[in-house]
This record gives sequence, C-alpha cells and structure tokens, in this order.
Amino acid sequence: MTSDLQTLFELSANKAYFYEAYEGFKTVETLKQQYIFVPKNVKDVYLAHILSNLEYMGICSAIIFVSTCRSCHLLSLLLEELDQEAAALHSLKSQSQRLSALHQFKSGQVSILLATDVVSRGLDIPTVDLVINYDIPRYPRDYVHRVGRTTRAGRDGLAVSFITQNNVDLIHEIEAVLGKQLEEFECKEQEVLSDITRVYKARRVATMKLMDDGFEEKHKNAKNRN
Repeated sequence: MTSDLQTLFELSANKAYFYEAYEGFKTVETLKQQYIFVPKNVKDVYLAHILSNLEYMGICSAIIFVSTCRSCHLLSLLLEELDQEAAALHSLKSQSQRLSALHQFKSGQVSILLATDVVSRGLDIPTVDLVINYDIPRYPRDYVHRVGRTTRAGRDGLAVSFITQNNVDLIHEIEAVLGKQLEEFECKEQEVLSDITRVYKARRVATMKLMDDGFEEKHKNAKNRN
C-alpha cells in the first residue's frame, strides 16, 4: 500500500474495492502503550504540556494522529501560535506539500508530524519515538497501524492515547483485541492546567486563521468532488 494508493482509496470513498490481507492485531512488547483520560475541552492543553516536555522525556520525534483534515490543519495552526514547530500531512494537501512535510520530519528539521491516517501505513518513516492518538481511531486495526510507526527495528517506543468520555468504548474495543490494558500516563493535572489561558488564546487565534485561510471552503469543495 503506497502513499499514492492510500490517497486514491480515500478519495474514492466507498466506490473502490479494497482487499487487505489479515495479519492479526499485534503490537510488540517493546512498545509502552498508555492513555490519558481527559475532558474534551482541555485536550489541547494536555497536548501542549506533553510536547513541551519531549526533551525531558527523551523524545526526539513524535507523530500526532487526528481523525480529520480540519483537526490536522487546526492543530498545526495552534502549535504555530504556541511556537512549536510541526509539519502537517493530510489528504487535502497537494502531493508536493506532503512530500515537503515528510522530508522536514524525516530529515529532523521538525520533530513533530501531525497526520491523519493517510500516514499510518505505507510510508517509510524509520525513526519515531512517540505516537500520540489525539483522536482515538474507530477501528482497532487502525490503532495498531498507528502505533506501529514506532518500535521499528527492535527499538523501544511509546504510544499515548487521549481518552475522553465520548470514546471510552473505542479504547475498550482496542484493549480487547490487543488482549492487554493500556497503562495510565502520569502527569500532574495542576501543572498541565497552569498553561490553560495561553493555550485557549492560541486556539482562538488558530480558529480565526483557519477561517481566514479559506480551509472550510477547500474542505467543502473536496467533499463535493468526491
């Protein structure tokens, strides 16, 4: 499954026949799988807190998975407002923009890649220390593909999933398929929320920029083409 085929499959919606060989749902033992149970309205605050502590955690590279192109673009604008460099990769970007984002991440120019499931499989990204599931995927196999971006070549890795009251059932399905429970990611709530005002302000600015960029119109046009 190459990136071009993955893109074609996404654009064709339900019109394409797609066969995927079943390989089972497996994650390696060297992967530490954790979760944070967090209110939906402060997900960004928790994300900013983790990203600000990457160096302390010994993390050199991270991929943040989101469910939609809009969320991907909005988070990229949010991190920009928070002076956090990141590349964004989703299906509404042109091929040249995607290649540029991948090059930035793979070459180490940026240590954070924001992505939809367009990057969860079929792309050669050899070194990823951390995978963050900002949005929980709908299917366990997508979770396995996402977290499989780390622990390549026998390396250790970390996957952290943000669980809200709306997706507890999804994480239970994932745990049932994996045959193991995720561990709780330790963080001090008081430390996290100390930055809430700055993150909320950045979110408001990012949302205004999203509208000014004409992203909603591009998204609407892309849907109509499909």
